[in-house]
Amino acid sequence: MKRPFPVETIVHKVSFCVVGGGIAGMCAAIAAARKGIKTLIMQERPVFGGNASSEVRMWVCGTPGFPETGLVEEFRLENLYRNTYPNYSVWDSILFEKVRFQENLISLLNCSCQDAVTENGRIRSVTGWQSTTQTFHKVEADYFADCSGDSILALLSGAEFRIGRETKSEFGESLAQDVPDRKTMGLSCILQARETDSPRKFIPPAWAYCYPDDASFPARGHKLEKLQNFWWLEFGGDQDSIRDTEEIRDDLLKAAFGIWDHIKNRGDHGADNWELDWVGFLPGKRESRRCIGDHILNQQDVLGGGHFPDTVAYGGWPIDDHHPGGFRHDGPPNTNIIPERPYGIPARCLYSRNVENLLFAGRNISASHTALSSCRVMATCGTLGQAAGTIVAAARGAATSSTLI
Repeated sequence: MKRPFPVETIVHKVSFCVVGGGIAGMCAAIAAARKGIKTLIMQERPVFGGNASSEVRMWVCGTPGFPETGLVEEFRLENLYRNTYPNYSVWDSILFEKVRFQENLISLLNCSCQDAVTENGRIRSVTGWQSTTQTFHKVEADYFADCSGDSILALLSGAEFRIGRETKSEFGESLAQDVPDRKTMGLSCILQARETDSPRKFIPPAWAYCYPDDASFPARGHKLEKLQNFWWLEFGGDQDSIRDTEEIRDDLLKAAFGIWDHIKNRGDHGADNWELDWVGFLPGKRESRRCIGDHILNQQDVLGGGHFPDTVAYGGWPIDDHHPGGFRHDGPPNTNIIPERPYGIPARCLYSRNVENLLFAGRNISASHTALSSCRVMATCGTLGQAAGTIVAAARGAATSSTLI
């Protein structure tokens, strides 16, 4: 049926299109733009930063003792200088300006990637819907990067990916499963509290879960501290971490308000003067689709130092594999196996093995479930994004001249 009022489609012609505006996507787009590559970044949320933004509020973690340099450090230093409170709105504004005012970079916020056109094993264009302007944006580019976390562009373009946990035998991983499954690490809604100078009352919503005593929190400390963010409040690893997101979010909110009810009203937790300051209604995800490149990073790479001739980034966060049962699992919520040294990550983990012009960076790179539990943290993802953007600049330069741009 013909629409009575046609919806506008704006066409953009660029060299590089990045789908996803988290830390990885930002770094990919900025790195390419600073190399002179005409770039566009499409972000479905109203802010940049992904899990680090004010919408989710997860810490930007990386390699302990070996802080990441490059763009990730640039963001951190600017934040330390300007955001002394600190305040998440100021942090959002810093990430916003890094993208919005970068030369050679077009930014589309509130724009969700909905379609991809492919031809002869290459992506020709992607189309997004910008909800605020009720406008379609079609982006034609030479190279594309899926930094969306959930790998929407891989799905739309037919790129190979995998979901779930491998067997021990596939990569010789002692930490893997005897039988493969589709379980993942779960989702979390962060809650934050603050201490005041007088007693504060909390009346829980009727739909909140009830946790009557501390036995409801096996192996999960819930002492009130300045930097406590209740990361172990996690559900959905034994569900579909994409398709079931709305249901999992509802579950997380019931638990979040129930946890605060327990802290305030059920037992003595020293919480009389504390009040609930913020609850995230957008779940932070740890794992969903993982794309497949020419190399799949695995446990041996992480624990053995990852020595590759094409190393472009590094990681060093522990193998921090969260139990798929999440908060309903009675045992410890996660493993914590620390690599002896930082490990390299090769370029072959950052491009699709079957879609010629598709790269990826973030928690969707070519990695086993076990390896992903280490390399998924955002400072590492930022170095991966910067590497992907630099690879595109090198490839674009090699295609147009004898020297790199």
